[in-house]
Amino acid sequence: MKREEVVNHLKTFDPEIYGLLEEERQRQRYTLSLMPNMNAMSPFAKYLEGSVLTNSFFDRHDETTSGGLHLDAFVRARAVELFHCDHAIVRLGNIVAASRVVFQALLDPGDTVLSFNLRKKDHVAGLSYNFENYGIEPGTQEIDWGAVREQAERVKPRLIIFSPVSYPRIPNYQRLAAVAREVGAYLWVDIGQCVGLIAAGLIPSPVPLADVVSFPTGDSLRGPEGAVLLCKKELADQLDTAVVNSGHTALYANRLAALAFALHAAAQPKFRAYGEQVLRNAKALAASLESRGATLLCGGTETHLVLAAPVPNVDTTDAVHALARMGVQTKRDRISTMRSEMVLSALRLSALNPTTRGLKEEDMTLVGQMLARVLSGGISAHEEDEIRTAIAKLIIDKPIFSEEWINTEAMASIFYPEADTNEVHEHAASERMNIIKNLFHKE
Repeated sequence: MKREEVVNHLKTFDPEIYGLLEEERQRQRYTLSLMPNMNAMSPFAKYLEGSVLTNSFFDRHDETTSGGLHLDAFVRARAVELFHCDHAIVRLGNIVAASRVVFQALLDPGDTVLSFNLRKKDHVAGLSYNFENYGIEPGTQEIDWGAVREQAERVKPRLIIFSPVSYPRIPNYQRLAAVAREVGAYLWVDIGQCVGLIAAGLIPSPVPLADVVSFPTGDSLRGPEGAVLLCKKELADQLDTAVVNSGHTALYANRLAALAFALHAAAQPKFRAYGEQVLRNAKALAASLESRGATLLCGGTETHLVLAAPVPNVDTTDAVHALARMGVQTKRDRISTMRSEMVLSALRLSALNPTTRGLKEEDMTLVGQMLARVLSGGISAHEEDEIRTAIAKLIIDKPIFSEEWINTEAMASIFYPEADTNEVHEHAASERMNIIKNLFHKE
């Protein structure tokens, strides 16, 4: 059955779900997302995830040449090759599951964990560990590795975690690894939304230095929902055992195939070009915000991430809600410091999804100008309306996933028949203002 027929049947049989699907499609097309953890999946990965492979399920006992273990080994090999690691685990469904595997493999109840920003503490509900926080220095807004070493010597952690999802600078992994070695701790780095930049060789990788590296497989890799663990060979058996003991025995052919494609795509020149554009877009956004008086934490950006703080009299939550009304999705974050009583608030903005959609530096400059107006406070209803309309005009012709980043045109025709192509690249020139009107309920 062709996609068009499926959609028509769905519309007739279950209009509520069809309406939900259509509403979400419209939301994604006509909303600009600057959320670090929201990126469009590659059309090829998406196709594989929803293909006939969905009908194939395996478990850890299936050792046939076409079975789950064969596919699992194939995907692991791609991860090992791409990230130059000793061992990879690829079957985990999300980053929380991956985190719990690491904790259970490496720690005993009551062990001390020294964690950057305590983000991983949220992943261990029901497990008992003693968490100590480290963060940026309030003054420099950078990491003082000497201070981190002194803290590690004082608290004597069994595990040190670095999860720089709210740190836009390139970390000194050599210093961090030295700290871990000096206190006899395992080092675990979660590279989060920077994984694509690392895979493309655009920023340094912690893999040669860390005992364990984790990352989600969506976001900057543009793969399916899931997570990967990379580790040194000495820890492979421990982690593999923890995977099975924690119930992660299922091997889903569709998700593994989609992940295999995403890992393969990440090794291609077009993916590196995509990463280079991400970096340029992030710098353009940062420069635009700063030129309009916005405060950037950590001195700007060296990655996909920009931390922008509103003026003191503007609450970050209010700024997030105001931007949402204007068709811009942002994420509020609280950045921990080395002083437990001091937490910095900012919007955590990413260039990942705008780049996937085809935005360039000049577009991000305009976005930065509009965001700066909101962060400065005192914006009127009329100004909100102006920004809302400007954002809609900026993205109305932008597809969810730009063909610019599709690796092979010939392959695209396999996965996208003409009807789908027309939908993805829907140009609404004659309906432009009507769409804007419907989106924002203007009279």
